[in-house]
Amino acid sequence: MIQDSGFRACPEPDQGIQDSGYENTQKSADLLVEIGTEEIPSGYILPALEQLREIAAKSLAAHRLSFEEIRALGTPRRLTLWVKGLATVQTDRVSEVVGPPRRAAYDENGNPTKAATGFARTQGVSVADLKIVDTPRGEYVAASKLEQGRFAVDILKEQLPLWIQALNFPKTMRWDNLRFARPIRWLVALLGDGVVDFHMDTLRSGVQTYA
Repeated sequence: MIQDSGFRACPEPDQGIQDSGYENTQKSADLLVEIGTEEIPSGYILPALEQLREIAAKSLAAHRLSFEEIRALGTPRRLTLWVKGLATVQTDRVSEVVGPPRRAAYDENGNPTKAATGFARTQGVSVADLKIVDTPRGEYVAASKLEQGRFAVDILKEQLPLWIQALNFPKTMRWDNLRFARPIRWLVALLGDGVVDFHMDTLRSGVQTYA
């Protein structure tokens, strides 16, 4: 019997596609993850699916990756996560970094000091782009930094092993250097038509599933 745990969510901020070496012209794609195992006790499956769905949803939101729908399904030999319409690039983020006090950043004539030029250099901005902000401690110099969104595939390579390792079961088995409800025998991870390539000890994700 297939067990199912799913919900719909669509935080969909505007975003663009940047070129960082990953050729993908789509703004969204479906994500499919399958954890193939030896037979898992039936009572473990639905709680694991609910965890997997919640862990994935929180992680995607934390990494500014919007999606349309997320669903987890399972049988005794596989736990599967499907994410519909996953953004292929994070949204950009503008952050404000507070630096030295105004009195240390500018001299009595309003000229920038070494503290100001050093802070600007560290933040990768020009001195002219620095601004003064009011804080509970007084006036300080600050810089606004644009953090361009990363490609989803690169984030997923880092996050998918963490999602799997975060699943809790009443009892687990250890093999090699891994622990899970039952030994994992294969991993499938696809974003659109492309493989999300990651490792878990001796296991490597791919496209092949088994009956």
